Order: sequence, then structure tokens, then C-alpha cells
Amino acid sequence: MHLVQKGHEKMKEISLQLYSIRDAITELGFEKALDEVAKMGYTGVEFAGRGDVSAKDMKKYLDNAGLKAVSSHTGYAILKDELDAEMEYMGYLGAKYITCPSAPMGTLSQVEETAEVLNSVGKKMKENGFTLSYHNHAPELWLTVNGKRSLDYLYEITDPEYVKAQLDVFHVLRADVDPYEYVKQFAHRMPTIHLKQMMSCESKEDARAGDGVIDFRKIIDITSKTGTVEYIYEDEGRGDQLEMARVSAEFLLTI
Repeated sequence: MHLVQKGHEKMKEISLQLYSIRDAITELGFEKALDEVAKMGYTGVEFAGRGDVSAKDMKKYLDNAGLKAVSSHTGYAILKDELDAEMEYMGYLGAKYITCPSAPMGTLSQVEETAEVLNSVGKKMKENGFTLSYHNHAPELWLTVNGKRSLDYLYEITDPEYVKAQLDVFHVLRADVDPYEYVKQFAHRMPTIHLKQMMSCESKEDARAGDGVIDFRKIIDITSKTGTVEYIYEDEGRGDQLEMARVSAEFLLTI
């Protein structure tokens, strides 16, 4: 576990990517699950699907729990074909960010088409008061196009005014890329970031926030100086998801 470093202001706000407690949401429903999230100390949430809950009901659940809607992971196809409805829903919740969690990135033509779509979507979102980001997984860093990592090339050919980065530090490290240096490279266009922990570089397995090898404090120190405003924790592991989220929040609020 990382030791709490002295001389730093502790985290005051941390959001939870709700995929982290997907089983609990299925079992309890959004209303009760959001209550649990708030009790843990999280101040906001990022959605990964909303089931059939109306925007009005979801807003009520969030308000009752004292949580803010920070962002939503919204599928590439939805962004292309149902953007107006997505902006209407997330706008009702008061969110500013909508994030694309994956897109076709395996070939040069796919990256260039994805970039064209994201530029168009991002422009429309900005005109409506939202910010679009792209969230990476490891393959975008393994795969290369035009002699560059697919993710690097995507960011090169998208307009930074319309397409921001939401780096996932776990997946950066999973691709055997230095997460601190990579975060520095894109920190200037990263309003949100995913803090996800890795147990070890050998296992490449998820871990609770305080139990792994990624120094979140170092990540926060880099990004807080360049405009990152929302820190979102995620764990894709198995087991007791609510307990994982609770223990991780307890740690995160000490760093």
C-alpha cells in the first residue's frame, strides 16, 4: 500500500465509475446503489448505462443521495446516432462530460474514420455545453498505425477543442507504457481521468485503490496542474463490489 504523502492537500472529491458496482446496481437498483455510493464518501458518479431509468427519476436519486452526475460512458454507436437524446438526458442530470469508452481503432482507416466521427460529435457537444473525451483501453496502445500508437494518432488528428482525453492509467500500464510519462504527454487535454489500480505489473490484475503499484498521488500532482477537474475511480474486478468501492474510497480520501 502507498504511504500517505505529507505536504499535499488531500482529495476532497472523488467520483465512482458505476461499472465498478454493476452487480450491486442489478441487485439493488439505482436508487439504493447510489445511496450506498454516497455513504462511502464519493461525491459524484460516472454512468456506464442507465437501464430504463428516466432522467427525472435518476436526477431524484442523485439529489437524494447528494451526488453529482459527472460523466457518462456512452457507446460509439449512440454518439453517432442518438447524440441529441444523450445530451438531453445528461444535461437534465447536470453533467458536463460525455465519454466514448471505445471505438474502432485497429487499422489506419478505422482510426481516421473514428477521428472524423469524434470531431463532429465533439463539435456539436461543445456547442451544447458538453465536453467529449475518449477513454482508452490497452489495445489502442498496443496497436500501431502510421508508425504510431493508434491512440497517439487519434489524438493527433482530432481537434483538441472537441476531443479530450480520458486516460485510464491501469490500461496504460497494462500496455507496458509508463503511466506517469503518458499522462504528462496528454495532461493538457484531460479534464477527467480514470484512476484504476493494478495489483502488479506481472499479474496485470485489478486491485483496490490502496493495494497496487500505481501511485495515484503522483498522477494527481501531474494532472491537477494542467486542468484536470474530475477524478474518477474504477475497478473492474470481481468479488464484493460494494466492499471494494468502500475500501477504495476510504484510501483515496487520504491521499
